[in-house]
Amino acid sequence: MPSSLVVLADPEEIFRDIRDRSRWITPLGYCALVFFLIIWLGGCWTDIREGLRWSSLLVPAVAAIVIVCVLGAASTLLLYVGHRVINGGRSGEPRYRTLFSLNMHCAIILVLGELVNFLLVHTGIPPPGNLPLANRFPLGLDLLLLGAKEPNIYMTILLHSTSAFTVWYLVILARGLRDVAHLSTAQAAAVALTLWLVGVGAILSVVYSAGGGTVFRVVV
Repeated sequence: MPSSLVVLADPEEIFRDIRDRSRWITPLGYCALVFFLIIWLGGCWTDIREGLRWSSLLVPAVAAIVIVCVLGAASTLLLYVGHRVINGGRSGEPRYRTLFSLNMHCAIILVLGELVNFLLVHTGIPPPGNLPLANRFPLGLDLLLLGAKEPNIYMTILLHSTSAFTVWYLVILARGLRDVAHLSTAQAAAVALTLWLVGVGAILSVVYSAGGGTVFRVVV
C-alpha cells in the first residue's frame, strides 16, 4: 500500500491504489496537518512560547480540520456532478468516496503550495510592499505584477490562480479522473478546468461582495 505522498512523484501508483481501495483518511490527515502548521506558525511566528499554550494549539487544529473537510467535500461534490454531467447522468462508478479519495490525494499538492507560500512570504523576499496580493507570494502569471502599484484586484486574483502548484494539482487531478473515473483525456481536463473556474469565480464573488476595487487586499 503506497504512501499518500507518492502522489508527488508517482501518481499512477496512487491511482491504482484508489481503484482498489478508496483511502481518504490519510491524505486528509496530511492536508489538515500542513494547514495546522501554517495557521499555528502564523499565530506564533514572533512568540513561539505563546504558541505552546493549549488554546494556541487547539484552535488552529480545529480550524485546519474544518477547512480541509469543508473545501474537500465541496470540491469533490463539484467533481462528482461534473462527472455525472459528462457521463450523461448515468449512475455507477466512480462513487463519491472514490472521487473524494482522488481529490484529497491531489490536494496534498495544493497544501504543499500553501506551505511554500507561507515560508516565502515570511522570509521577506520580496518585501511585502511589492507583493500583488498581501501574504500571497506570486508563483504564477502574477509574477508579471511584481512591483506594480495597486493592480486591479480581479486581474491579480485571476493571475494568481495560475500558480505552479495549482496547475500541478489540476494536471494530476485530470490524469486521475482519466484513470480512476474512466473519462477521456478531454473530458477529464474539462472537469478539472470547470473546478478551477468555479473556485476562481467563488473567490472573485467574495471579493466583489466585500467591496472589490483596485486597493482591496486579500490577507491570509
